[in-house]
Amino acid sequence: MTEQSSIHNQVFMETTEDSSTLYQRFMSQALQQTADIVLVTNRSGFIEYVNPAFEKATGFERQEIIGKNPGFLRSGLHKPDFYRDLWSTIRKGSAFRGVVVNRRKNGELFHEEKTITPLIDESGRITHFVSTGKGVTARIADQQKLHNLAYFDQLTGLPNRLQLRQQLSQAISQAERRKEKLAVMFLDLDRFKDINDSLGHDEGDKVLCEVGQRLQCCLRQEDLVSRSGGDEFIILVRDVKTEKDVAKVAEKILNRFSTSFVVNGHDHMLHISIGMSLYPNDHQSVQNLLKAADLAMYQAKSKGGSRFQFFSSDMEHRVLQRIELERDLKQAIINNNIVNFYQPQYNLHDGKLTGAETLVRWLHPQKGMIGPVHFIPVAEETGSIIELGNHALRKACEHFICWRKNGLKIENISVNVSPFQLSQDIHTEVETVLSEYGLKPGQLTLELTETALMLNPEMAAQALKKLKLLGVQLSIDDFGTGYSSLSYLQRFPLDCLKIDRSFVSDLPVNEESAALVNAIINMAHSLKLKVIAEGVETEQQLNFLLEAGCDGVQGYLLGKPMDELSIMQTLENFQSIDCRKI
Repeated sequence: MTEQSSIHNQVFMETTEDSSTLYQRFMSQALQQTADIVLVTNRSGFIEYVNPAFEKATGFERQEIIGKNPGFLRSGLHKPDFYRDLWSTIRKGSAFRGVVVNRRKNGELFHEEKTITPLIDESGRITHFVSTGKGVTARIADQQKLHNLAYFDQLTGLPNRLQLRQQLSQAISQAERRKEKLAVMFLDLDRFKDINDSLGHDEGDKVLCEVGQRLQCCLRQEDLVSRSGGDEFIILVRDVKTEKDVAKVAEKILNRFSTSFVVNGHDHMLHISIGMSLYPNDHQSVQNLLKAADLAMYQAKSKGGSRFQFFSSDMEHRVLQRIELERDLKQAIINNNIVNFYQPQYNLHDGKLTGAETLVRWLHPQKGMIGPVHFIPVAEETGSIIELGNHALRKACEHFICWRKNGLKIENISVNVSPFQLSQDIHTEVETVLSEYGLKPGQLTLELTETALMLNPEMAAQALKKLKLLGVQLSIDDFGTGYSSLSYLQRFPLDCLKIDRSFVSDLPVNEESAALVNAIINMAHSLKLKVIAEGVETEQQLNFLLEAGCDGVQGYLLGKPMDELSIMQTLENFQSIDCRKI
């Protein structure tokens, strides 16, 4: 070999060695500087290399983990089967791809979209495992947010109606395979709207959150409570043995709601109506089970609420009748088919006619006269009670002024007020009506029931104070049928209370009724309140009330409820008559 050839070979070898070194240096720099997380273990699974991206992502430094098994990264969220499948895949020489939840050194969780590739030598033997991945925690968090928005109620954190339907569908399939039963419970809060209207939606939202918590406390872990929307909740009760089991759950819920909800220092007594349907007894599909439970809830609410009701086959017809009634009622208000009737009231001290109580009636074009007991609850549930109540108030004031202009010596007109009207700044409407029709405030009496006041005592007290500032008279209607508490009588700025007809009807023969009426009159007078007795139908009742010191009376003995034209003629005939001598 010539000297020139020797030099050439030496240069070639040096160049080849330099290229190999440069390549190794390049690969080392690539691994060190790549943004991907890189971890290399030997075939036994012990760490031989990690790059800076790994250190940054996990918080572990290279020197403290080299030679260790990567098990210290485990989050505990994956089941053992997950890792068994992972190792089974890569030991077979195949690559594993998936999202792994690991735990950082500081305890925080992070998601890594990972690929683990086995390195195989010329003999086909696995020598190393190379794990590369990207941190996808932010992406997973975004996906979770979207999932939560789609499947969870954002206020209470409970599953929403969409998730409930999916869970119910799965539960039906499972119950069919196992020959089991399940129940759907549809729950609605009675008169929850009062809280939102009187104290604001923030307070209402806090109450709804506590409602969700209370419901969860009444259920087993395998059951599901969801918020359907508004003040409606739906519960799925799995593996039901008998109807009695479902009834026990409903009773537990009703008992749980017997204590008040305290929010921002306010006590709220909430009543709940529960409708229930059973699979497979009532229906077999998601849609029909929900519909049946909803119909049953509607029936429970129509019976006064604070109760539960199972679905029955004839219920759908009754509910459809109720829906028809709601539709007709809205049209009746528009068409002025809601009319005022009036019952005269008399002063027992001088026997003179003093005023009249307004009683609304519905003149249905097909069904004839419908009494308030049949449509007032419907009006309250649908919210049309506000329009209906305002209409009755305006008509009563209009008729009162008309009577006065025609020479009737009538001092006062009474109008009943719903608790829903109290929550809607009724004092503004009353002030407007008094001004428009020229009534003096003392010529108008607003009547409310005990129950209406105690639904939300704080709101009621504030509303009554505003009304009292206008100068109108305030009366408690049907006294004795509700709370009948001396403390609440002192709490509200009242002028009068009316003894319910149920106590008057037994006078004077029933000693208990007689004693109670005497006690009510004496208590009211001690509080500087006037007393009017309702439902006076006999002379014996009238004489007893006169002797007991009752201030006023009304009833069929002295005049039945009449329309505005009939009562005008009656008042003309009776205004000079002493009711004590009838």
